[in-house]
Amino acid sequence: MFLMKMIRKSWIILALAALCGAAGHAQKTAGIKGLITLNEKLPVTIQLVEMQPPGTTAAPLSPTIEVSEEMTFAKEFDLEHPGFFYLITQVGEQGNKYISRHICYMRPGHTFELIYNETDEHTFFPETRDITDQENKMLIENDLFFYQLSRMAWENPPKDVEACQTILKQWEDYYLESLKKYEGHDPEVIEFAKVQAYERYLSLFYQLPLINEQANKVKMNVPETYYALPFGVSEFFDNEKAMLFPSSASHLRKYLNTNNGVHPNARLTLPQIERNVELLKKSVSNRSMVDKTIESMMEAYILSYKMSETYEQDKAFFRKLAVHFSSEEQRERLCTRFDYLKYTTVGSSAPDAMLKNEMGQLVTMEQFKGRYVYIDLWASWCIPCRKEIPFLQKLEKAYEGKNIAFVSISLDKKSSTWKSTLEALQMHGHQLFGGESAFAEQLNVTSIPHFLLYDPDGKLRMYRAPAPSSEQIRPLLDKLLSQQSIDK
Repeated sequence: MFLMKMIRKSWIILALAALCGAAGHAQKTAGIKGLITLNEKLPVTIQLVEMQPPGTTAAPLSPTIEVSEEMTFAKEFDLEHPGFFYLITQVGEQGNKYISRHICYMRPGHTFELIYNETDEHTFFPETRDITDQENKMLIENDLFFYQLSRMAWENPPKDVEACQTILKQWEDYYLESLKKYEGHDPEVIEFAKVQAYERYLSLFYQLPLINEQANKVKMNVPETYYALPFGVSEFFDNEKAMLFPSSASHLRKYLNTNNGVHPNARLTLPQIERNVELLKKSVSNRSMVDKTIESMMEAYILSYKMSETYEQDKAFFRKLAVHFSSEEQRERLCTRFDYLKYTTVGSSAPDAMLKNEMGQLVTMEQFKGRYVYIDLWASWCIPCRKEIPFLQKLEKAYEGKNIAFVSISLDKKSSTWKSTLEALQMHGHQLFGGESAFAEQLNVTSIPHFLLYDPDGKLRMYRAPAPSSEQIRPLLDKLLSQQSIDK
């Protein structure tokens, strides 16, 4: 209470300014304010990010909240309708001490007040005893209990299925008691809390056996009875609020897998996906959830696909499954991505992507024909990528004047970020910007750094070439270049 009185003085000026600015202006606003206490002085950033279902065209509201020297914060922002937001707090440089994310409910004409206290080395949660807003108090209490339960599971991994079920029962008992405790409050928030409780249950449900396996280095023997849910599948997945949780489609995919006799995290074949789709359409009526789950299964198939002689048959089967999408745009986008897999085959030409050099001039891979081409796909934010750069520079110097080009293609979103990194790391040679092209997507590259090697005819020689720091790269290049000299 004392802390709240202490910081209210610093809010009076902000409140008066907001009132003056609002004169004659009927715009609906919501507010958030509070105090942070830390054991040491560290930078803090706070941001609200609106929760939105997939496919929402409008950008989410995401106001940034400034924290003063006195570690108080206050922010008002335009808000037409009530909604759920992630409250993201980062402590330390880029959140290197804490990154906490909670869900809160913001509504026009209301200010959410909270206090953060650093309690131990692991957690950074608002003090729930200081929250007078009962709906947000419930949401943050739920977040805190789930965090503590998950942390306990990682620190003391469940030894068997019975131990997994005990942890699940703890969560089930908690959220049932929470719903009873807050019965009668805003029905919109109560309904959200129910859906969130199901989502959290499913997260633990599928994660606990994996925690056991990771701890024991042995696959856990999970009986089929474990995967029987204590609630009806449509009770969660048919609720529109389930779409606010990005993991929902993944949970539903795992449910379909286990009900078709497949491991929750199995890589599915196309016939298995077909069986899952049949069960999905019988079990769930929420069209958005159905589409998102089919997309989840088919994207996973693309990412794990290995090129083979059956590619054309697989492509036809894939297109057959894609007709289950309600959106033609979604259908064509995924089919195009499957078509792109042809670029990952040894002997295929490089994608016809338009890349730009530092001068903004367009460059194509066709321009490097006649030489071997070693490509490094990287980004300035990627630490492993940056670690490879000195090795790549040594490689370029060692093979200077030889019939090989070293081409670095940045996947940064902003060319300004790319250019400043080139300058900072003194990167020269063939530096290209691919952030505006589909080059990486066409090559089905899912992680970086990724290295490719093309031959002088412009054909793919190695889809996963050795890294510049590896012991294999120089013997490989020496062999190829010496063989080329003999052939001439």
